[in-house]
Amino acid sequence: MANAPQITKKKKAVLDGVFKAELNNFLMKELAEDGYSGVEVRRTPARAEVIIMATRTQSVLGERGRRIKELTSVVQKRFGFEEGSVEVWVIWS
Repeated sequence: MANAPQITKKKKAVLDGVFKAELNNFLMKELAEDGYSGVEVRRTPARAEVIIMATRTQSVLGERGRRIKELTSVVQKRFGFEEGSVEVWVIWS
């Protein structure tokens, strides 16, 4: 049985910071016209929750939730998450 590589707390903190910075940069470009104001990432062992803060939440959601589904798919693919392991929410800020 192979052991998973160990990641130090320091390296994990750096990786989490880089992930959040890249995600924030991506969302700033993608949602600039929708009043994007920030992102919060919550991680659990089973999933990651990405909470987008914006002033025009309906625009971020899109018609019938199409745009938020597209954003979820892009985040999964771009950052290497497994299918169904990311939830993206939008809140008004």
